[in-house]
Amino acid sequence: MKHPRTRFPRYGKLFATFSTLWKSFFHTVEKRGRIFHAMEKMGRYFPRYGKVFSTLWKTQRARVAPILDDAGRPPRGGAALIVALWTVLILSLLVSGLAYEMHIQSGITSYSRKRLKAQVAARGGAEYAKFLLAKSFDTSAFEESDEEKEAFRILAKNLERGIGVNGIKVEMGPSTATVDILPEAGRRNVNLLQDEDWEELLDQAGVPEEIWPDLIDCFMDFIDEGDEHRLHGAEEDDAFYKAAGYSPKNAPLDTVDELLLIKTFTPEIVYGGPPTDPRGEPLRGIAHLLTTFGDGKVNVNTASREVLLTLTTERGRLMDEWVVEDLLRERLGDDGLPNTKDDGFASVQEAIAKSGMDPALADNISVSDRQFVRVVSIGDNNGVRMGVWAVFEVARKKVTPIYWREEQMQ
Repeated sequence: MKHPRTRFPRYGKLFATFSTLWKSFFHTVEKRGRIFHAMEKMGRYFPRYGKVFSTLWKTQRARVAPILDDAGRPPRGGAALIVALWTVLILSLLVSGLAYEMHIQSGITSYSRKRLKAQVAARGGAEYAKFLLAKSFDTSAFEESDEEKEAFRILAKNLERGIGVNGIKVEMGPSTATVDILPEAGRRNVNLLQDEDWEELLDQAGVPEEIWPDLIDCFMDFIDEGDEHRLHGAEEDDAFYKAAGYSPKNAPLDTVDELLLIKTFTPEIVYGGPPTDPRGEPLRGIAHLLTTFGDGKVNVNTASREVLLTLTTERGRLMDEWVVEDLLRERLGDDGLPNTKDDGFASVQEAIAKSGMDPALADNISVSDRQFVRVVSIGDNNGVRMGVWAVFEVARKKVTPIYWREEQMQ
């Protein structure tokens, strides 16, 4: 090699010596197959011997050409494509999740808005009923020639006579309310029922006869004063009340729901549901037949078929089914339609004469009792329904709510 004394001032070594060291280094790298890109850069510092370096580099590069790009680096296009695809996938998932969340939130907001409107409609229906009850004391103020107010006047007149009205439609923009106004006297006062009344009531509800004595005696022990047991009853010392943590009330019930506090009374018996025996018939419940208001007389102008069938005389004689059917038909008047001006009986004697019921029942029925009135108002907005159940005490100058409950309808 020429110019043996040529030096590299920076390294202080002879070129020949450097070349030998370099060859040794290069062969080591060649064997191990690493740092190719660094070697290419190093070639720039050896212009005179670039040919030798280039030949060796090309030889090594040929071995790895399939996996290197034109610049001697591993190809990066595939990795970039994969990263791009993953980015697109993640962004798509994020956008889809956001869209789904917005859809859910929009549905919840829409449903809440409809429920609020239905609730307002139900309350509006109850207020309409309250107004109608107040006007029922002054029906003479309506002019019969006023056709627009004729329907309202008929409803008010029927309420004045103690006749219930059903299915009144009250329009409130996009919402509607369906209103029933029924005197509470159309139900049996639970606090005034005798044993034979209870038996008929439980029979109408489909309660198995074998548990009637337990239900009746436990109820009587719950509301009567003192701690004396009936045969199948339960007082304060009974294990049921000790476990429940309260004592029998020893006073009349304030609401029908209090029946659930009494031993042997279950939600299925009170409100209806599946029987304890899977082979038995479903229970129809007794709550819809009962009230805690009134003097115990049943208003035959508004009582349901089931309630009428529970009526008994002092001699224990029941209302025959054909009598009940005749009574229901006759109280609709000649046109046979509800909420018209010929509805109802004007007196107890007329009801007995037209239906053929036992005159001995005269002391147990009425036709005009409306001191306490139950209002059921169902508000509807685009299929979402809310209900209001209220009991009003009705007087000439004041209609006072004494019971109020709201809940969502299924």
